[in-house]
Amino acid sequence: MATVLAPFTPQQVTALNAWQNRGDMHPFTCPNHSSESLVASPAGWRCAVKECEYKQNWAHDFMATSPRD
Repeated sequence: MATVLAPFTPQQVTALNAWQNRGDMHPFTCPNHSSESLVASPAGWRCAVKECEYKQNWAHDFMATSPRD
């Protein structure tokens, strides 16, 4: 499966977060806080827990475009 790497464009950030919130596939989660979904930003994924320093710099390429219902 192909990937895209950070930095993500604003459009990619919107699409990535939309995929995370769809509910029909397992979201990327933090390995330190497994119940927390990652949040996309231009710099990459970050854990939703403010104090956590986990980062991820990639996403599946299909996630870089808005999901279709």
